[in-house]
Amino acid sequence: MTQLNKSVWENRHTTRLFSEENRNIPKHDLEYLETVVNNIPSQCSIKSHFWVYLGQSDKDKELRTWLADNVFFVDDEIDFDDKTDNISKIREHMLGVIQAPSILLSVMCNTPWANPEEGKSYSDHVHLADRSEGFFAGVLLATLLHMNYEVATFGCNSGLRQDRKNKIQTFNDMIRERYSDDLHAMISKYPGKKGNWDDIEFKPGIATCFGPEAADNLETQVGLADELFSTWTSPEGTEYKFVNGAKPRTPARTCVGF
Repeated sequence: MTQLNKSVWENRHTTRLFSEENRNIPKHDLEYLETVVNNIPSQCSIKSHFWVYLGQSDKDKELRTWLADNVFFVDDEIDFDDKTDNISKIREHMLGVIQAPSILLSVMCNTPWANPEEGKSYSDHVHLADRSEGFFAGVLLATLLHMNYEVATFGCNSGLRQDRKNKIQTFNDMIRERYSDDLHAMISKYPGKKGNWDDIEFKPGIATCFGPEAADNLETQVGLADELFSTWTSPEGTEYKFVNGAKPRTPARTCVGF
């Protein structure tokens, strides 16, 4: 039996801050990841999402900054005033989306772009799309960990709830403008009755952030909520609040029968 290193998983944590110095992602690693993504199984062979690689180019940074500012954050309640019933809030950004050396972004489609199961209901397709994205995200996490990368997988995109219509339109415009030729060729190959290029709406899904080295605090964060946040300042001077440390795991086993 192949001897696997369990500590890769036992010591796994969601990286909150990546090194600002050690940021190189070799081309052969990207080629391997591309091969992995293209061969992950999807539910019923239905294609309802695709993955975009975003690194450190100016165009990549532009899209990543927009995602950090508009999508990948949560507004946390940090204080409750019994006398006034006022709730204070602080915006927690999923910092890796903008600060990690690289990310793989899942782009979800409102209708499958390759659909050999057109007889299924809309509800079926929604559930299958979510399952498939989960398959891919899990495989990418495992692959990157065994490639010795630090990883942060974020599905915290509650920013879309605010001004959703305009944000979805902006995101669609950016994706179509930048990747039009590649996506048109990919999608038009299997159009089916639905899923043609003109019918598809794109939405940001899971972001898998990775890099060769972490710089975050590995201690589990406990205490008052407003004490947990650190600040990272972008080269442009924008401040982003994030939790610099491991969030507590649910202390429960998740398997039986072993």
